[in-house]
Amino acid sequence: MFLGPDNVACYLAERQLLTLKSVVDGDFMVVEQSSRNYNFKVIRERSPGFFVKQVRQRTPDLTVSFEREAACYALARDHEAFAALRPLLPKLHLFDPKSYVMVLDLLPEAESLWEHHRRLGKFPVELAELQGEKLGAYHADVRIHDGDAPELRAFPRSLPWILSIHESGPAYLNQLSRGNAQIVAILREYPEFPRALKEIRRSWRLNALIHGDVKWENLMVCPQGDGGEDLKIVDWEMADVGDDCWDVGAIFQSYLTFWIFSLPLGPDMNLVEAAAASPYDEDEMKRAMSAFWHRYATRRRLSTKMYRRLRERSMSCAAARMIQTAFESVQRSPQVTPHALCKMQMSMNILKDPATAVRDLMKV
Repeated sequence: MFLGPDNVACYLAERQLLTLKSVVDGDFMVVEQSSRNYNFKVIRERSPGFFVKQVRQRTPDLTVSFEREAACYALARDHEAFAALRPLLPKLHLFDPKSYVMVLDLLPEAESLWEHHRRLGKFPVELAELQGEKLGAYHADVRIHDGDAPELRAFPRSLPWILSIHESGPAYLNQLSRGNAQIVAILREYPEFPRALKEIRRSWRLNALIHGDVKWENLMVCPQGDGGEDLKIVDWEMADVGDDCWDVGAIFQSYLTFWIFSLPLGPDMNLVEAAAASPYDEDEMKRAMSAFWHRYATRRRLSTKMYRRLRERSMSCAAARMIQTAFESVQRSPQVTPHALCKMQMSMNILKDPATAVRDLMKV
């Protein structure tokens, strides 16, 4: 059974999540937002709404990732050891393993951090601190000590694929776009990349349930009745037992790639000129990154030694995640773009010397 705007009301009514009377009375509107999955916003004025998602194609990769996301919601709901995960997630109302359907709370008036920063035109320190508080609270209270625990069997404990993409064989590389192939060629050409990526793999720790795909498109700012803001993280399909620095680094990377995206790069403008022409203040971004990290580390109650060590390691993970962002941005491109090249250059600069990168990028 596949859901659509014409049958989602009956599906929800059959599972007692709403009444058909409310639909007849007009308290029901469906907005389709499908992408990789079938996605529907069910908007209601007199009752909470729903976000309904269903696997579009039941391939092994898609169904397994969908089940992995459902496992995150089950852990938050059923296991007190993962109770700190609950504030990060929309409420789960239903998981239907036969039809691969998930029904979640609709986040009213929510806005992704990407769109939020674009609308504001600046990098508010308060928003950076909110990210640090939410992620730091989760990482402080949910630590993985037994990666083989039964409740974690849905998670494969895989390393991020970008850490070894440069080692791929010809059969895989022949399927890539020319833009992707050029990214891999850059990784192979400069020894700094393989050396640093190998070190991240070597020191990878299984100490947290990580989101695995943290980016501002997946972080939702939710207005609160008191005028404040809350933050939710959505799309946990890439969740895994892994290294907490990967998700922390992804926040750093989100700031840096957002700023790079704003640069008017072109053949007639160098990076210094492009940075000066950006509508976003580079120093303001650096202050926000510092505020995020300080609030995160404070919430984690890190010692001075761990504060510095994890900050540098998270910055290295940010650089690796930036390579992935560059790679994904040219999946259908005949050549690597100026913005992707800029990400690769910044990534290499960070990986060469993470300590200096911290000082240069975080106003420390």
